[in-house]
Amino acid sequence: MIRHQPQHPGFSLIELLTVLGVLGVLVGLLLPAVQAARATSSRIGCGNNLRQIGLAAHQYLDTRGTLPPSGVTITDPAFGRYSLQWTDILLPYVEQPALWATIKPAYDTSKLVRNPPHIGLTTVVKVYTCPADGRLSTPITDNLGYTAAYGSYQAITGSGAITQHGPSIQIHEDGTFRYRLGVRTAEITDGLSQTLLLGERPPPGMYWFGNWYTPYYPIASLLLSQYRWGMTITVMLPLDYNGCKGPFQFGPGRIENPCDSHHLWSLHGGGGWFVFADGSAQFLPYTARDLLPALATRAGDEVVSFD
Repeated sequence: MIRHQPQHPGFSLIELLTVLGVLGVLVGLLLPAVQAARATSSRIGCGNNLRQIGLAAHQYLDTRGTLPPSGVTITDPAFGRYSLQWTDILLPYVEQPALWATIKPAYDTSKLVRNPPHIGLTTVVKVYTCPADGRLSTPITDNLGYTAAYGSYQAITGSGAITQHGPSIQIHEDGTFRYRLGVRTAEITDGLSQTLLLGERPPPGMYWFGNWYTPYYPIASLLLSQYRWGMTITVMLPLDYNGCKGPFQFGPGRIENPCDSHHLWSLHGGGGWFVFADGSAQFLPYTARDLLPALATRAGDEVVSFD
C-alpha cells in the first residue's frame, strides 16, 4: 500500500511580500514609541541625578554650615597650591569617598593633571552625567589630545550681572555658588525654593571643557577661565565672549556649536532640568528664559511667578 504524505502548501511570493509589508508597518509604528519611551526615561533619569546632587549639597550644608563653594584653592605646606571645583568637593556626598581620597595623593605625585596618577580625571561619575547624553558614558579625548570624563550639570554662580571697571569686567557671584566661600542659607533671602542651584548644559563636541575633575590642566592654553572652571555658569551673560556673539541665555543649543557651551540648555528638547536651593528639581521650558536672572540671585528681592 502506498502512503501519501500530507501536503503543506507554502507561501506564495505575494503572501510573503504582504507579511513583510505588514511587519514593516508595525516596526514603523513601534519605533517612534520606543524612541519616545527612551527619551522620557532619559529625561526622568536626568532630573533624578540633579535631585541627588541637590541632596548631596544639603548634606554638605548640614556638615559644613554652607553650600559647597564653586571652587577652592588649597595650600599644602609640603606641596604647594592646587585647586578643586564643586564636583570634587561633593564626591564624599555622592557615594564616591574612595575617589575623593585619591585626589591629594595624586597631586602629591604630580601637579600635572594626567592619568596616572590622577585616576579621577578619566573616571565617569554617573550622577554627574545626563542619561540623554550617551557620549559621557566613557572618557573622551578632545581635539587637543586630552582625555577626561565630563559632566552635564553646571553650578549656577549668578544672574550674569556685571560691573565695568575701565577695560576690565567683573561678573557678580550673586547666586548660590561662590568661589572659596560657600553660601549660607541665611544669605539666600529670596527663599530656597525661589533660587536656582544647578542646571543642565551638555559639553560641546569640540574644545571639550566641562570635565568634572579638579580643573588644573597641563596645557597653558587651557588655563582660561572657561576651562579652569568648566562646571560653573551664569544664567545670562550679556557680553561677547571667547570669540562668540552674546548675549548668552537659556535656550536651545547644538553640540557641534562650541558657543552654546556659554549658556544653559539640554538634549531633551523644549527646556532643561534645574535644581533649586531647597533640593527640589523642576523641568523649565525655554519660554522661562527671562525669569532665570531673577531666580539665579540669592538676595535680589525679586518676586517670581511661573503662572
